Amino acid sequence: GKDYLHPNFELIFDEILEQNAKQKLTNFLKKWLESKIDTILKSLVDLKNLKEKNSSIKALAYQLYENNGVLKRENVSEYLKNLGQNERKILRGLGVKFGRYHVFLYRLIKPDAVSLRTMLWKNFNQKFFHLKPPTFGLNFIDDKNLKNKSFMLLCGFEKFNNFYIRIDILERLFVQIINSNSEKEIKMVPEMLNLLGCNKENFKKLLKEMGYKIILRENEIFFKYTPKKNLKKNFSKKITKESPFEVLKNISFN
Repeated sequence: GKDYLHPNFELIFDEILEQNAKQKLTNFLKKWLESKIDTILKSLVDLKNLKEKNSSIKALAYQLYENNGVLKRENVSEYLKNLGQNERKILRGLGVKFGRYHVFLYRLIKPDAVSLRTMLWKNFNQKFFHLKPPTFGLNFIDDKNLKNKSFMLLCGFEKFNNFYIRIDILERLFVQIINSNSEKEIKMVPEMLNLLGCNKENFKKLLKEMGYKIILRENEIFFKYTPKKNLKKNFSKKITKESPFEVLKNISFN
């Protein structure tokens, strides 16, 4: 098809079927498929058909559509810098979620939406046919054999080493952390583990992957955000006696 939301299809008929019946069946299935896509993937369809003149909105909308409704925030930071609050409000009205780690259409994380859009994406791009979305209902996956992080992101899961976390759950976890009202250390509470559906040890490993330091105190677990610093190495320029610069320096033109 012309894009992944408009797939072409061709029916193979038995010769017994009359031409009129063939055409009726073709028309019926075409309308059924269009209706299914327009209903289940409405937020993606609306984004594609956006009649917005603002270039910043159009740019981010295009990136979201091209990436099946899920973007890593770090990959579109320049687009986000150009978005004011009014522009963000328009995109939020279309179902766009601006999270800490991702920008995504949150309605597309539902099981039926994931199934349909990944199937359409596979068909259009003619790849990933052997891959399937994770079992629905899982928010946390510990599986070192899941190698294709691009497809997993398409399914709505972010990779942290061997862990995969559903991106909307990841944002809800971040909200819990923010709402803990702690400026320094945050206490690990059962609600955080229940949200992800993982055990305490895996949660501690995940926090480390997310840039947090684990602190043990009086049988309680606390964590603190410690982002990695970009260390700039200073390289001193060494000029040898044989270098052309040293030779020119010692030449007398008197």
